[in-house]
Amino acid sequence: MFGADLLPSLSDETLTRRAQRGDTAAFDVLVRRHAGAMHRFVARTMPERSDCDDIVQESLIAAWKAMPTFAHRSTLRTWLFSIAARKTADVLRRRTPVVDSEAVQDAVASEPGPGQTAADRDFLDALGRELGRLPYQARAAWWLREVDGLSVAEIASVLRTSEGSVRGHLQRTRKRLAEALHGYWT
Repeated sequence: MFGADLLPSLSDETLTRRAQRGDTAAFDVLVRRHAGAMHRFVARTMPERSDCDDIVQESLIAAWKAMPTFAHRSTLRTWLFSIAARKTADVLRRRTPVVDSEAVQDAVASEPGPGQTAADRDFLDALGRELGRLPYQARAAWWLREVDGLSVAEIASVLRTSEGSVRGHLQRTRKRLAEALHGYWT
């Protein structure tokens, strides 16, 4: 029906339905579309960057295997984030959570002068330390909302929790960060 050169112009829903029928080319397009965002999410919530590629790859393999059962109750993006979140949580359960300050810095895209860079670096290091002290669910909720812009409902779906729990995580995390980092705003 569609040549491989036309696949990138199709919607996620159309590509997903094709992938559900075993179309590997359609799934490849979905991977190219969403793997970067998945990698950024995992990198932001995973202390060791060396694990990120493996987690994303395992998530995409799991998505391919589960593709025939994807029920379209959420967007494909939300579903992929939920798989990545579960894989990340599995790895983190076996470790002490820490956030790499480089992951925090990568999330901020700007080119300030040298003085501002030093101040920003101090702030980002402090933010990274504070985020590293949070439980995974709170840290993941904060990243998904503040950096990736997911809605509370989407975050609840990704983290397999209630919207109220997500709102609570966000409120407590914002308050904790504001208190811990207040010196950077005064």
